[in-house]
Formats: sequence, C-alpha cells, structure tokens
Amino acid sequence: MRLTATACRLLLFAMTLAVVNANVRTATWGIEPPRILDPNWQIELIRAEPDLVTPVGCCFDAKNRLLVIESHTHFPPDGYEGPKQDRIHLFDDSDGDGVLDRQRLFYEGGTATMGICLLEDGWIAVASRSEVVRIRDSDADDKADQHELLASLKTKQTYPHNGLTGLVVGPDQWLYFGLGENMGDPYELVAADGSVQVGGGEGGNIFRCRFDGSQLQRRATGLWNPFGLHFDEADRLWMVGNDPDAMPPCRLLQIVTAGDYGFQFRFGRAGTHPLQSWNGEFPGTLPMVAGTGEAPCAVITVGDRLWVTSWGDNRIETYKLSPQGASWTSQTTVALQGGANFRPVGMALAKDGSIYFTDWVDRSYPVHRKGRLWRLSRVDGSTPIMGNLPERNPAELEAQKLESDSSVSIATRIDALQSEDPFIRQAAVAGLVQSGQLSSLVQDPDSSNWKARSSWQKVGLLTALRWQELATPDSVPASTRQQWIEWGLADEAQEVVITALRWATERRMDGLLETVRGLLERPSLSPRTFAGVMASIAYLQSGSAAGGRRDPERERLLYEHAMDEHHSASTRALAIRMLPSEAERPTSQELLDWATKNTDRQLGIEIVRILAQRTDGDSLDALAKIASNDAIPIPTRADATAALAPNAGQYASLLNRLSLPREPKELQDEVKRLSRQSWSREQGRPAHADLDAWESLVAQGGDAEAGRRVFFRATCANCHAYQGRGATTGPDLSTLSGQMTARRLMESILQPSKEIGPLYVPWRVVTVDGRTLTGLKLDAPGVGDSVRFQGADGLVFEIPLEEIEQQEPVQQSIMPTGLEEIVSLQELRDLTAFLIGQKP
Repeated sequence: MRLTATACRLLLFAMTLAVVNANVRTATWGIEPPRILDPNWQIELIRAEPDLVTPVGCCFDAKNRLLVIESHTHFPPDGYEGPKQDRIHLFDDSDGDGVLDRQRLFYEGGTATMGICLLEDGWIAVASRSEVVRIRDSDADDKADQHELLASLKTKQTYPHNGLTGLVVGPDQWLYFGLGENMGDPYELVAADGSVQVGGGEGGNIFRCRFDGSQLQRRATGLWNPFGLHFDEADRLWMVGNDPDAMPPCRLLQIVTAGDYGFQFRFGRAGTHPLQSWNGEFPGTLPMVAGTGEAPCAVITVGDRLWVTSWGDNRIETYKLSPQGASWTSQTTVALQGGANFRPVGMALAKDGSIYFTDWVDRSYPVHRKGRLWRLSRVDGSTPIMGNLPERNPAELEAQKLESDSSVSIATRIDALQSEDPFIRQAAVAGLVQSGQLSSLVQDPDSSNWKARSSWQKVGLLTALRWQELATPDSVPASTRQQWIEWGLADEAQEVVITALRWATERRMDGLLETVRGLLERPSLSPRTFAGVMASIAYLQSGSAAGGRRDPERERLLYEHAMDEHHSASTRALAIRMLPSEAERPTSQELLDWATKNTDRQLGIEIVRILAQRTDGDSLDALAKIASNDAIPIPTRADATAALAPNAGQYASLLNRLSLPREPKELQDEVKRLSRQSWSREQGRPAHADLDAWESLVAQGGDAEAGRRVFFRATCANCHAYQGRGATTGPDLSTLSGQMTARRLMESILQPSKEIGPLYVPWRVVTVDGRTLTGLKLDAPGVGDSVRFQGADGLVFEIPLEEIEQQEPVQQSIMPTGLEEIVSLQELRDLTAFLIGQKP
C-alpha cells in the first residue's frame, strides 16, 4: 500500500510525538536513561523510586499485565524502613494508550524472592530463596488470595541469591527452576507430593516439577547460580548464570537433559580445580554457547536473537546464534549500555513486542530504596517478531531422538557415545538413563564387553551411571558404584581414568585412596591426569578443597612429590609444573640442587620455567648458575640463558662468555638471539597477507627445543600459558600440540581476530576523560567500585566505575598484529615446531 504525502506527514508526526512523549516521561523523573546502541529501539521510563524500589524478576500475566517483584529482604541494612517481606506489584494500562500507568500491590510475602512466571488457570509461580510457591487471585480483586507450596529447600544456608530461582514453563507443561550453588552445603529439596532431591557440593542445578508441585526431577547440574531460564519457540532451554570467582566470563548455556556443565562448589568456588571445568574441558561436561557480561540475570527471545540482562556490566546484550553441531555458538552484541547506576535484572516481552525490564540501579547488594522499570519499543511503532530463532538443525534432531525416542536401540546409543559432538554424546547418555537401557549394561563390569569399547564409550557409561546416582540416589547401590569406579580407574585410557577419578573423589571414597595413589606410578601419565590425581588425594585426605585459586594441601603434596627422588623424574617434573611460582617451597636453592643432581631433560625444563617466572634475585642467580654449569645438559643451560633475557644487562659478563666460540653452539646461538644479531640482515619476508608463502617458509626446518625458548623469551608468554606457565590473557597453547598445523598457527598470528573464543573476547572501555583502553575482563564481582582488566602486555589495570563512560565487547583480538616481525624467520620456524608438536 502506497501512503499519500499527507498520510506520511501524519505518520511522521505521530512517531515524533511518541518519542517526545517518551522522553518527557523520562525527563519528568529527572533520570538519565541508558544509551541505546541499536537505532531501531527507543526507551522510556515507566516507574521509579519511591513508587518502585529494588525490583528484580518480572513477567506478564494472561491479561498482559506486568507483575514485578520488589525486593525488601535482600541484605536489608540496619534500620531499613521498608516492608519486612518482599512484594509483587501489578502494572496495567488504565486508559488504553499502551502505557502501564497504573500500579497496585498484588502480593506481599517471601524472603529473597528472585523468580516469577505465569502458569495456567491464573496461577503465578514465584521462587524465593527457600520456596517455590504458586499464588492466584481467585476473586478478581487484583490481589493474590491463594497460596500453595510447590517445593521447599531445607538447608542451613540463607545467602539471598544462591538458592531457588529462575522459573520458566516448558513446552512439556512442567515448571523448570534453578537452585544455586548454596555454598556447597547439604540440602533437601522437597516437593508438595513428598518427592525429594538431595545434594550438596555439586554446584547449581536445574529441576522441574508439575504445576501442582509433584514429580520433582533433576535435569542438569554443574552450574553456579542459574538466574535466568527461557524456552524458545523450538523448545530449547537457555540459561544464564553467574561465574565462580576466578573463572570469567559468565555463561550463556543450552541446557539439555542430564547435562553436566562442569562446576562443583565442593572443589572450591574459584572454579580452577583440576576436577572441574567451565567450558566443557573435562570428559562428560558440556561447553557454553557464549560468554556473557558480568552477573547476567534474565534471557528471552526477541526476533532472531537472545537478549540478556547484565547487572554487573550495566547493559543489555543480544546473541545471534550460529550452529555448532547439536548446539549453538554466538558472540555478544550490546543493545543498551548504561553507567554505574544502571543495573538491569528481570526482563519480559509484552504482546505488542515491547520489552519491559527492571533496574536495580545501585551497585550495592543490600536493598537501598532505589529502582526503575523501563520499556523498550520500536522507533517505527512496529511489532517485532516475537520469536524467530532457527529451527532445530539436523544434529539437534538427532540428539533429540537419541534422548527421548523409545525406538532407539541400545546399540545405537552406545555408538553415539563416541561422537565428536559432546551434545550428541550427552543425548545418548540421557537416552540410556531415561529409557532404562542403562540397567542392562551395568550388571557386572568383569563379565561385560565394555573392555573392548572405545574410551569415549566408557566415559559415556561412567557419566550415565554418575548422573543416575545423582538424580536417583537409591537406584545405584554403593557396591555397583565402587565396582565401576574401580573398573574405570584400571582402564588404560586416561580420559576414562579421570572420569572415574572425579566420581570417586566427589563421593569421598577414601577407601580407594591407595588405588588413586597407585596411579602416580603409571608410565606416561598425562599432565591433566596427574593434576587430577594429586587434587583427588588432597581432597580425600583433607575432606575439602580451598576456596581460592591456591590449595595449600595440594601444594604440599606437589612439593613432597617433587622433592622425593624415589619418584620418576617425569612425575617430579609435573609436580614442579603445577606448583605456582609464588609457592614458598621449593626454594631457589632447592631447585638449583635438583637441576644439578638430576640431568633429566623434562625436570630441567620445569626447574628453569618456575625460576624464570619468579624473577627475584635468588631465582635469577640460580638461572645463571644453571646456564654456566658444564655438568648440566646443554638444552637446559640454553633454557636458563634464554630466561635471563629480561635481565641481560645484569648478567652481561656471563652472556659474553657463553657467546665465545669455545662454548656449545646452542648457547652461542641463544646469546645471539638475545641481542637480535641472528636476523639483522634478513631479506625477502612475505607480504603480511600471503598466508601460503608464510606457511611454506615456516613449516619445515624448525627446532622444537629452541622454539620453547622463543615462546618464553619473546612476547608469547606475556599473553599465553604453556603447560602451566605464562599469562592467561589468551588461550593455553599447550592444548594445541598435535592438533595445530603450521598454516593454522600462522593464520592466528597474521589474522588474530579471525576467530576469538568466548573466554577471550576483549572489552573496549572509554573513560569520561576520553581515554580508550582494551583488555580482558578479570574475575571481580560487579558490586565493587572498579573493574579489573588484563591488557595485551599481560599487565592488570583497574578502572573506577565512576570513570567509565562506555564499555563493550569487541571482535578484534587483544593479540596484536605484527608479531611475525619481532622474531627472526628461524625463530618462527622453531616456534612453529614447538607449538604444533614436531619432534625435536
């Protein structure tokens, strides 16, 4: 239809008037709105303090009226003048102009209320710290007069926002809700019909029950605090949740049946324990879809994207999905960015396509008598598509069938356990458990044919058994658990061993302590398995893990293993590798003595690396003595020489001596590299964009031992770790060995922004005085006065919140370009040989 000129002018006038009215309403409150970064949207303020304070969750009822939780019990300060219980306010449009202009009290009750959602027949589900209830207005007076308990959390913990939360109704007509990490304390979750789930220490979980509080079931585990839950139109369940102390970013997850997402509070709240993971690194755990901003609270579908509120980063983010096997991946786009006093929490989509969201306002956790309710609507007045995410792809349909189709055979599910796709493997695990097929597979490990199966099939079997015990404890007798854990620990495949090891450790099976210790005597023990074994021994002996990054009990065991000459040099080296450089023992003198007494190459590598990372005077002197000691193997001496690079002036006389012709050529070459003498006359470097030429130039002729020294001497270790040493600004490059090609490595150096993993998305910060800084956001809660970042140089910087004008994720890698220009071509060849795993 073609509009007349008059009609166009009228339409333009109406749109302008709508924007003006919205701005007038916002200005009336005297409140600066957050900045909209998508020009298709406009914002208006619907309500503010004192009419609405500290709002959290919100939802629309069947009459398109908005229900908003007003918190009064989340850390109330002394002398707090507000109500003693939480409230739920009802907002509706009294005059039909599309504005929710009328506010009434709908319900009062509950402590630390977090979640709310619409059920059926007028019922509203509400989650507080210790209860899930349903309430209803039965007499049409717009006040809830019916109240029924659906589930009760019995635990000694009372911390406000790590209990029950995150309500959503599934397409299967079940009520789904989350339970946070609960400080790792034991709990009983008791439903209205008496069905019970028990736990403690396993991290956050997703549960479901019927609308009347019957048939309580566990659906997923390994979370932190699952604040926001959402089903899209393709029946996928999405979740956003917090991150543990030392493991940013927070996560956007696709929740699947029986999924384990890696975190366990019992192994320390930092999230860095060897027996837990954050992005699917551990066998049997699942990865994230994307990293989110700090403290995400709600997730909904708007058009073709998921929208997420980030309380800690003062923003609303959007995610457009890309397929990744039977799941999805995405990157962050910012739709709305506020300042330090913008704290979005709950979010709900109205029938007209507008988005309402609550704003906690202040960065402090205690209730503070401030609060906002905002509305986002389309500038052109159109109604956006309510939900237009992709339909389930073929891999998802395969996973769906493996999980729930009763016609799928045991053999098909067992075959699927060795899929390269973790979500296909997980679907097979869920299918074996839910169908009852698992029971026929686990009668007796000695008489089964599982010994002939692949390692990933064995991992799948153990994962399924472990889940069944967690979800239905009485269904797996202790004797059956012990049989299968011992079977897994005896396996040759280390991924099977570590899967069994985690199960034994979390169940505190200290009767297996000697069996676990015996694993240390295995030849060719992988670093991950060694770390898991030491962490398991520490936990089984002490009964707990430290809450932070460092665990004194584990460090003690590592030191004792490293100093014991009866252990193999290879495992002593692994123990040194896993000791933090800050550890008081071993001392620099002890490390020097070990290097002198034992000439094992791997032991020498780890001794030099920990000394180099310490950088104190005693450690530098120890490195100099290693470099000058003719009795120590030449490669280890060369490592020590390279490690002196940052302090070359201080040790100039030693380096001059090592450059003399009488010294081994390897040492001479290393000294030349320190002074950049080896490539001052190099000619004919390829153009930066000529990837083929670079690949041809560096793929052959490298020395992996020399490449190790390049890695730690050049800028690589400023951003990347390798086998436990280095910075964490970028990915741990030890995971690339044997999987990376020369071409792929050069591509990552020449084109670092082509692919950025969710853990390494950098943030650009613009300050109020015009400075622009870029870095990775570090572990720090959103309640502090500043935000911490790590720059490309590996250094940490901190910016006060009041000085931040804008912050946003960027799709340009923090890894600088031009790194190929700061080393010689031979050093590039050596570095390539080292990182892709070529034999020396």
